[in-house]
Amino acid sequence: MLNANPPRRARLHPLPQTALGAVLDAQGRRLVWVAGQLGVDSSTISRWRSGDRPIPERRRAQLAAILGVDAADLLGAPSPDGPAFEAVRNAEAGV
Repeated sequence: MLNANPPRRARLHPLPQTALGAVLDAQGRRLVWVAGQLGVDSSTISRWRSGDRPIPERRRAQLAAILGVDAADLLGAPSPDGPAFEAVRNAEAGV
């Protein structure tokens, strides 16, 4: 049940510190929803999002599949030109 939680509107304020944060913000996904999809606690997702803990390789592949991005898009700092910000760019353009 991948789309049980429809995405919220993309945030258009301060950029996240991690690529995962950028993807989650761009898609409007809640930590609780992502955690439920992976079967982990939302605090785990929060640590990955903030960069406090690295995303294990196995979980990174699962996250990528759930979020519809490449696993590489979840690593490191977000790139304003990367796919993680597509939803933000579309929202700004009124698309």
